[in-house]
Amino acid sequence: MSLFITFEGGEGGGKSVQAKALYRKLSKMAVPVLLTH
Repeated sequence: MSLFITFEGGEGGGKSVQAKALYRKLSKMAVPVLLTH
């Protein structure tokens, strides 16, 4: 199973912060994850 997750919002809305936090959380859970922007 694969998921494609996006974060939407205006400039300065914290999208990158949230994406990086999710990346760290999933990585700690040994879930394969790819972060792009």
